[in-house]
Amino acid sequence: MRRSAVPFVLVAMAAACFQDATAPTPGFEPWLAFSPAPCTFTTVGTTMRLDADCSTSTTIMIPDGFTLDGGHHTITAVDPGVGSPFQGAVLRNAGMIAHVVFVDVRALGLAVSCKVGDARLRGILFDGASGSIMHSSVIGVHQAGSGCQEGNAVEVRNFDGAPTAVVEIAHNTIDAYQKTGIVCNGDAICDVHHNDVGASATQAALAANSVQFGFGASGNLSLNRIAGNSWCQPSDWAATAVLLFASGQGMSVLSNRIAGNSDVGIYAFSDGATIAKNFVSDVGADCNAFGYDYGIGDWGASYPSPSNSLTKNQVSGFDTPYDPASPGGKNKVKKAHPAP
Repeated sequence: MRRSAVPFVLVAMAAACFQDATAPTPGFEPWLAFSPAPCTFTTVGTTMRLDADCSTSTTIMIPDGFTLDGGHHTITAVDPGVGSPFQGAVLRNAGMIAHVVFVDVRALGLAVSCKVGDARLRGILFDGASGSIMHSSVIGVHQAGSGCQEGNAVEVRNFDGAPTAVVEIAHNTIDAYQKTGIVCNGDAICDVHHNDVGASATQAALAANSVQFGFGASGNLSLNRIAGNSWCQPSDWAATAVLLFASGQGMSVLSNRIAGNSDVGIYAFSDGATIAKNFVSDVGADCNAFGYDYGIGDWGASYPSPSNSLTKNQVSGFDTPYDPASPGGKNKVKKAHPAP
């Protein structure tokens, strides 16, 4: 495939929004039918433990050095009221260290409202912070039918000159997000393993990505189960399961099981990455208007990338299993069936 024909993706950015959003539409008014208790915590030492299931219309901040222990309870984000959309993340760090464990994060009936910067919707946001997000779930954090470039379920970012953020994201369930399931952007190293990541709930309105490492971020993506996304509208974009967009040197994508219906299973627009032992499958009718249907695309600074390593991957169900077509490295093409 010619280098100029590499499919375009819409990445979860630091600031800019490249895709037109859908117009706001009248929606469910959750404050009329959903009224659990406000969120309260019992704090012992540096652990704040959630007392019960609760709802919030504002961001819950995690103090520096603290662990938010959800105690297996659910926090549901709702709009403050008519014409007043939820702003920002449901959970967010307030300092340089934060940990999240055993909490379920949800959203209910959020109105469509495109925002920028810190006001963008997220489930859990670590901005310039190190720590961990473990044994939790982020499900349904989206605005119904929205094409707004926000609604990342879990986002780690570091663009403000803080020390390199180091974050472990493990044993979580992510599903029905808007733009991206798990994002690691900027000066950050993320160890993302043993997560179940589903598909976007609004992929009919935007080009979604299940997992993204971008803008210098690096780390490890391993042993996850990931469902991909498709983009069916007439504009020239592609949706993905895994997107490496200018990720940092030493990035590894190892032993993941990628299924669902993706325009691109693993989109490597990066250099210096190791992509090995992944099962990448594609099922369902393909709808991309430009015919993008690639298992693994090795599209770095030059085509193919001279420094990416592709070894022992297995791809099935895609029109083009690998691009370039013969990557070597004992990569295989299997008969079409879901990843084991």
